[in-house]
Amino acid sequence: MLVVLAGCAVWIAMVPRVSTTAQPVQNVPAIAREVGIQQRWDVAVPAGLGEQWVPVNVRLIRLENQPPTWHVGYRAPSEDFLSMEQTQRGDAAWVAKQTNNGTPQGQVSLDGATWQRFTAGDRRSLVRTEPLSGLRTVVLGEADWPELEAFAKSLEPTRQGTATGR
Repeated sequence: MLVVLAGCAVWIAMVPRVSTTAQPVQNVPAIAREVGIQQRWDVAVPAGLGEQWVPVNVRLIRLENQPPTWHVGYRAPSEDFLSMEQTQRGDAAWVAKQTNNGTPQGQVSLDGATWQRFTAGDRRSLVRTEPLSGLRTVVLGEADWPELEAFAKSLEPTRQGTATGR
């Protein structure tokens, strides 16, 4: 029995372990175009942020009893994670879920667009008061307000779907 256990211990010690599995997303605009065409939405992507902003996950989230949600997650220069969520049918319940039932903290104007600030513990959220190309938009994460605001200001619609207006 001891020989078998010792053999197992040696085998386990020799198996390589991966310290990280996250790989940066290589082509956010291409994924956005595909989702935009599929959903007929002009989903937004960040533009002009620089190399220190690293995309880590991009997808269309489909959950039961929830509207489909376009999700773009980034690692900010501070190494904090933040994301942008968009949907066509983002009612008050959807916004509350995205902000983690956050407490309103006033408004901020970013490049002519008004965003409502929310906090919930260490999590901060910006909710755009007017739809961006017909989509309800939330930027959220543990990054500080300047990083969240820089990310929100960088969002540009892909113009692949059928929604209009900015």
